[in-house]
Amino acid sequence: MQKLTIKDLENAGVQRKETALDKTTRAAREIMDDESETRRRKTERLRRARLQYQVQEGKG
Repeated sequence: MQKLTIKDLENAGVQRKETALDKTTRAAREIMDDESETRRRKTERLRRARLQYQVQEGKG
């Protein structure tokens, strides 16, 4: 029987196992993405509140 090389495995569509570094990187990216989305939503909310306040102050 013929030995398989890494190139053969890549061509066969076999994925390699996720290393500890890959897991850590993936988890860190997920955390950063979540924090970024939370920050974006908070900024939008504060911007709307500020604009609404400015409109009310202008009418008052």
